[in-house]
Amino acid sequence: MKKNRTIAIAAAALLAAAMLLALTFGDRGLLDVYRLHKRDKALTGEIAAANAQIDSLKAEVRRLRSDTSYITKIARESLGMAKPGEKVYIFVTEDKK
Repeated sequence: MKKNRTIAIAAAALLAAAMLLALTFGDRGLLDVYRLHKRDKALTGEIAAANAQIDSLKAEVRRLRSDTSYITKIARESLGMAKPGEKVYIFVTEDKK
């Protein structure tokens, strides 16, 4: 009787250890859940950054479609354009080594 009880306790302990290992290291174990949670947080941050960039670009498109003073500013600063009769001066600096 005592031998059977010892075997049953050992089998139960072995089963409990196997279940604990599976719960910790299995496909859907605690480590996997932690890894997925960490990845979810990172992806959520990337999505938020992408949405902010999309909103910024949509605002830029709206301004380019409707705000003529903004279009003029962009044309002057980025493209070096000028109105008829204006003179554009470009200052060149020398790099001293």
